[in-house]
Amino acid sequence: MKKTLLFFLSLTSLLAFTMSSCQKETVVTTTFEATMEECEDDDGKVAFTNGTMQWVTGDQIKVFGATGSGVYQATVQSTGRATFHCVEGDAGEAPYRAVYPASAANDDGTVELPVVQVTEDGSLTGFPMYAQGSSTNLNFKNLCGVLRMRLQKSGVSITSIEVTGDIELTGDYNVIYSSGVPTLEYSGHGTKTTMMTCNTPQSIANQKDFYIFLPVHTFSEGMRIRIYSSDGGVCTKIVSAGNSVRIQRAKITTITLRDNSLTFALPGDGALKGLFSINENGDQVRFSQGNLQYCASTNIWRFAEHQYDIIGYNNNNISSTYSGWIDLFGWGTSGWDNGNHFYMPYCTDVVNQCEVGYGYGPTDGYNYEYDLTGDYQEADWAWHNAIQNGGNTAHQWRTLERNEWNYLFHSRINASIKYGVGNIEGVGGIIVLPDNWIHPEDVPTFNPGLSPIMDDWSRNTYNAEQWIQMESAGALFLSAAGYRYGIHASDVNRYGFYWLSSHYSFSGAYAVAFGSFTLGDSGEHYIGEENDGYWGFSVRPVLDIN
Repeated sequence: MKKTLLFFLSLTSLLAFTMSSCQKETVVTTTFEATMEECEDDDGKVAFTNGTMQWVTGDQIKVFGATGSGVYQATVQSTGRATFHCVEGDAGEAPYRAVYPASAANDDGTVELPVVQVTEDGSLTGFPMYAQGSSTNLNFKNLCGVLRMRLQKSGVSITSIEVTGDIELTGDYNVIYSSGVPTLEYSGHGTKTTMMTCNTPQSIANQKDFYIFLPVHTFSEGMRIRIYSSDGGVCTKIVSAGNSVRIQRAKITTITLRDNSLTFALPGDGALKGLFSINENGDQVRFSQGNLQYCASTNIWRFAEHQYDIIGYNNNNISSTYSGWIDLFGWGTSGWDNGNHFYMPYCTDVVNQCEVGYGYGPTDGYNYEYDLTGDYQEADWAWHNAIQNGGNTAHQWRTLERNEWNYLFHSRINASIKYGVGNIEGVGGIIVLPDNWIHPEDVPTFNPGLSPIMDDWSRNTYNAEQWIQMESAGALFLSAAGYRYGIHASDVNRYGFYWLSSHYSFSGAYAVAFGSFTLGDSGEHYIGEENDGYWGFSVRPVLDIN
């Protein structure tokens, strides 16, 4: 399908089928003739050249008949009309229901609106349509409306645009067909955020239009549009009180943003480019370029140069006068005098460290007041201290809370396929992909998930050059830096523990934990591990974007 003028181009569906899959005892002879509905601009005028739209040879539809279903591929016959021949299955006899693109049709006949929509050179692919009738002549109707974002700003190239609303924008939908008009009815498995990604960054030095299809709805206060640039910047626009964005079926709604109305927040000193959602409100963070490090003799804090840099067994040299660097810390040991006798980053006491102090709450139960937040945020290593290569000013960085990491790892869009064990330059750990992920070209494919083999980090192996490209696309790496008990570091490159700012009892706190003892598990061990505060664990700060 090709919609001219506005470049609603639909490329061949990603589903590839062979003609042999249609071979049965008898030859399938059913073909379908298909037309498509026009889509009107928001001023009421037809938006396409001569009021027509066009199919593209290779477009695929899925047709459900009375006795079966099949996938059919287009051969263009004339402007706005195509003949579809079987490439898989057989729809059988009428009546027929048909879905474009074929990849949007579920086996039960419902339609799936995708989490990620793809553009080719600024043109939207896979705009969903539906047809129903008793003959092989199918008249496809648009299922959604279109939001057109008209953008212009010199020196900026766009990689993706994300829209979040107050209803589900993705997932499975029933199609209610009445008087020749289809209506979508949400049925489940969806999210309130959908994302349009560009196959290559698109310059907006001159005005350029971007399109994203949305369910019919009037979006009011709180609707959020995020625009991502190729240099890691993000521009957030939120619909304010008293305003609304109305999406109508088969119509285009336009938002224009130019120059001063487009302000992109760029990565700060020491921050990675990747953006990670940490709650349902859509708040995002950037992670520091590496694990937090400290030198006692100079009282200097810094981030590791690379994400895979670890101090390892040199942490055994920890002391108040040590002139080297350490990167394994007791919980809440920022150097802030909070009443605990053991609050310095070089503390190693494993007997008394947790007996007195703000950080572990009263002995009679859990108390959220004693997390490393609020009145006690100064106990957060990164918040209290100026980070030499992270802006060199205090109160910029912080440590994630337990619920924030839990959301990032388990609840954000496509969370389950955005992490996996990995090996970077011989260092094992966990790779976590950002919200807006486009895999770099010429880099081995990322394989999500854990490894069933003990101590095997090789599921995703990248050399330094490949990792630079992964990191430039926003990837996070948490190295298996081991842990420290007293003055003894252990299991470097086998386990990883990262403190969170949430405590669970008078003597312990939560940490992200991974390693050989969890490989092959469901992944639940990667959040909520309860640990005594005297253990020396890694710290990976974040920078808030919102």
